Amino acid sequence: MQKAQVYKGIHYIRVQDLPKAEQIQIKNIDSRDIIIKILTDTELMTDCITYEDYTHWYQNIYTQVSLVEQEEPTKKTHKASFLQRLKHRLLPNT
Repeated sequence: MQKAQVYKGIHYIRVQDLPKAEQIQIKNIDSRDIIIKILTDTELMTDCITYEDYTHWYQNIYTQVSLVEQEEPTKKTHKASFLQRLKHRLLPNT
């Protein structure tokens, strides 16, 4: 989880500064309501999220999605090995 940046009292995260996996997940959600723009003295940052929204997303959505993605390969491997054993029992010459 990223640490917040602060500009004029606004605690925020820039999407471009997040790890690629987080960037992809955030871009996949309907982010129109959480993406904000911050105008500094030197630039307009158009890919910001308040730190409060980011922590809520990270704790309640991203970590759950990550856990499901980590479990999927294990389930598939287990299922495939079961099918292999079953096939070998039914067709012993394979």
